[in-house]
This record gives sequence, C-alpha cells and structure tokens, in this order.
Amino acid sequence: MIGVVEGVGVLLLLSVFFAYILAPAVPVVRRRVRIGRRRRPISDAAAILLLYLIVFVPAGVTWRVGAPAVKRWIAVTAPASVDRLFAGERMALVDRAFAHAPLPAKARGALMRASAWTAASLERNARGTLAELIDGARYAGWLAVAPIVAFLLLTGAPAFQRSALRVLPHGHLQWRFEEYLRDVNSALAGYVRAQAAASVIVGVACVAGFLLLGVRSAVALGVLAGILELVPAIGPITVLLIATSQGEQVLGIVLFLVMLRLVQDYVVYPQLIKHGMHLSTVAVILTVWAGAAIAQAPGVILAIPVAGFISVSMRHYREYREIERLVRARPPAKVAGT
Repeated sequence: MIGVVEGVGVLLLLSVFFAYILAPAVPVVRRRVRIGRRRRPISDAAAILLLYLIVFVPAGVTWRVGAPAVKRWIAVTAPASVDRLFAGERMALVDRAFAHAPLPAKARGALMRASAWTAASLERNARGTLAELIDGARYAGWLAVAPIVAFLLLTGAPAFQRSALRVLPHGHLQWRFEEYLRDVNSALAGYVRAQAAASVIVGVACVAGFLLLGVRSAVALGVLAGILELVPAIGPITVLLIATSQGEQVLGIVLFLVMLRLVQDYVVYPQLIKHGMHLSTVAVILTVWAGAAIAQAPGVILAIPVAGFISVSMRHYREYREIERLVRARPPAKVAGT
C-alpha cells in the first residue's frame, strides 16, 4: 500500500513539474499559431496538444530506436560497471595510495577509514539505485499518465479555482483561500525553477569536468547528467554508473562526481530552494534526509514539494487563526439609536 502511495505521489509530482515547464510556452504558441480568416489564436488545449506533438514525437522515435540499448544497459552493462567500479583490487589500490601518503599516522588512518566508509556508502547507494532502476523499469509505461494529468492541470486549474472560490462565502475566507492557492502555486513554481537551475548547473559542471578528465563523449555525458539531475537520488548515481562504465579515468570520475555532489547537495541546491521556496538551508538538508530515510528515492523526490506545501499551509493556518482571534476580540458595533 505504501509503495502505491509513493508511486502515485511521484507520478503526480512529475505531472505538476511537466505542467509548470509547459505553462510559459502555452501563451507563446497561442500568439504564434492563429487560424481562420480573422487569425484568431488557438485555444489553450490546442496549444498544449501542439506542444505535445513537438516534444513527444521525437522522443517516441528516439525511444523506439534506443530502447533495446537502454534495457541492455540496465540489465547487463550497469551491474558489470558496479562490480568493476568496486572491485577488490581497485579498492586495495586506493588503500595503498593512502597508506603511502606523506601524512602523520593518525591522519592516514582517519583518511583510510573515511575512504572505506565513502566507498561502502557509494557502493550501497549504487547497488540500491540499480535495483530501483531494474524494478522501476517494469512500471515505465505508467509515465504516460504524467502528460495526461499535466494536460488536465493546465486546462482545468483556472476553472477549478473559480469554482472553489464561488463555493466559499464572500469576504475573509474567499480572500484567504485565493491567497493560499497563489502561495502554493508560487512554492511549486519555485521548486520547478530550482530543479531546472540545478539541472543547468550540474550539466555545465559535468561537461567542463569530463572534458578536463578526457572522458569520451564528455559533452553528451554532461548534457545527460544535467537531464538526470531532474530525478533526485536516482539521476546522480545513474550518471556515475554511465560515466564509469567506459572503464577509463574511473578514479578521477568518481572523485569529481563525489565532490560535485557535496557542493551541489549541501551548498548550491539549498540556496536555490531557499530563494525559490523560502526554506532555510538547514530545513532543506534535513527534509531531504528525512525523505531518504522514510522512502528512499521516492522520498527524496517528494520531500521538498511536500515540505513547501506544509510550510505554506501552516503559515496560512496561523494567519487565519490570528485574524479569527482578532475578530472575536473586537467588541460588536453599536446599533444607531441604542
């Protein structure tokens, strides 16, 4: 049951993300594409369907051609890459390098213990991510639900908001609900902007880093890293497995990606979320940790949007209670002539 709830939550989040990505393009398409003698703009629904054709037809053709290679990579190449990456002789080579480092004995021991812990954690995460990819591949067809839900959100959200506002009594409650919906929308939009910015930053950094390391197909791998950054938890490990599967510059790639993750996860990304969703750096880090502890990869994906939603809801609830308290404390107005 919990797995079903997590899956539905991830699909809903993907739908919302996709809707926010498409939303700015809809009015542009409406302005550019006009029909009839009077050159009237097409409807929102028609503009969204046109965007779907532009996006999904090339994507469908690409998937049709590349699906066998992707399935083989998940089932064969990636497991072999993990085994090769964490092979005993490679870890022993790293230990020997630290053992002969020109450092005090205590510092060398601490460095070797930290290296062993990092390698074990990285191997555990890599194997866990690979298992999730293999398990999740069976449900890949459900991703088709996300564009459908996004279409319903883009076309139906304005009508839903108007209907919900009409149900509420005029005055304070109606104004409060409208402000609440606006702030929830702003928080989700901030999350999407932060994810998109993180994707661009990681993509540019990976292109530069892979080029400096002399990795084959450095630009393509960097662009792929930027795209996969949109999938927290799973994306970064997948990039590591793909980059190291070539068998070249493995240690340099691992060190570079580990450093990139530390800077991205604990410095850059919290700042992006802080400006986009008004969550503090500590709150962002603790939220992601809590999501990972509760539900692994789905928890990481859902953690920040859920935290933003709860933060907005609590703030509006406190403001509502405060206004209600002030209204009750105010003495009733005297009727003229009494």
